[in-house]
Amino acid sequence: MDIAKRYYFLAPLFAFVLSFTLHGCLDSSTGVDNNTNQFVSRAAPGASAKVFLEDSSFASLSVEIDYMPGHQPSQDALDSLKTFLQKRLHKSDITINTPTEVQSGGGGTYSANEIRSFEEKYRNNYTDSRNNTLHAYFLITDGKYQEQNNVLGIAYYNTSMAFFGSTIEEASSGLGAPPREKVEGTVFQHEFGHILGLVGNGTPTQSDHKTAGSAHCTADECLMKSTVETTDFFANLFDGSIPDLDPQCVTDLQANGGK
Repeated sequence: MDIAKRYYFLAPLFAFVLSFTLHGCLDSSTGVDNNTNQFVSRAAPGASAKVFLEDSSFASLSVEIDYMPGHQPSQDALDSLKTFLQKRLHKSDITINTPTEVQSGGGGTYSANEIRSFEEKYRNNYTDSRNNTLHAYFLITDGKYQEQNNVLGIAYYNTSMAFFGSTIEEASSGLGAPPREKVEGTVFQHEFGHILGLVGNGTPTQSDHKTAGSAHCTADECLMKSTVETTDFFANLFDGSIPDLDPQCVTDLQANGGK
């Protein structure tokens, strides 16, 4: 697939990575480039929101998960992600595949470009517009995010998310820290929220609840609050329960084809 140009943007306090790819005539309702008749898996986060929310193009969703050594995700976190997706997506079948261990990237810190390179190396499944299954991808690394060390996860393509195992481990360690499965479950759902176009980036807002200059929610208790994807949230505000979407975010998803 030829990629004409990409733009990357990172704002303070959150790591929703906007990776804009020019594809000419991308149909947001199908995710298909009308020039090639192929599904585009390297568009910006939220560009395929309607495809994820509706079942008209793809009735099934499959999530592929790779992890670097020492950072296998907990089953409880994956179960909570599946429950979240079943609650919000019109899909007849949602499969969270058994996580696969891949080679370490060397630890330390990873840039967004390095994350994309890892995906090219390890990802096995891409969406084919001729089939009935939509594919998404998780990569759990053994390091931190180079651009902002307290970030737990990023959404960097319309079907792709990465999580930083060392930072998750840090957020779930120490006296009084939340269990790792709660940290993982929270950030998994938050980043998937960006894939679903929340807030106002692929799924239009039906009311004024978008933070200035970012794709996050202004409601303090919402899953899509900007601090949820950083260690700050778990150090200062986390009560042990994965936050729900604010009703305003739910209304946005429903207006764009979700539940």
